[in-house]
Amino acid sequence: MEKKIEEAKVKIRVYKQKENAIVQIEDNAKGISEKIKDKIFEPYFTTKEEGKGTGIGLYMTKTIIENNMGGKISMKNCNDGACFIISVPLVIKDKNE
Repeated sequence: MEKKIEEAKVKIRVYKQKENAIVQIEDNAKGISEKIKDKIFEPYFTTKEEGKGTGIGLYMTKTIIENNMGGKISMKNCNDGACFIISVPLVIKDKNE
């Protein structure tokens, strides 16, 4: 289901918080339904019609951020849309240490 937004906007904010870099990505597309909010990071989950999406984008994003970068990604509805928050350490520790 695609939403028609007249004046679509995406805001990106980057800042440092303690020892982490934070990236916030916010849109004005009315947010994500409470019914599916807990599923959006699952593999092959998509709200798009067949042939328009594979449902692996957010799953792969989460996997890379959490498993390879030692960070976290979360989502919440805010203002008029969805807000994704990515937190990654400023210094990535070597797994061999």
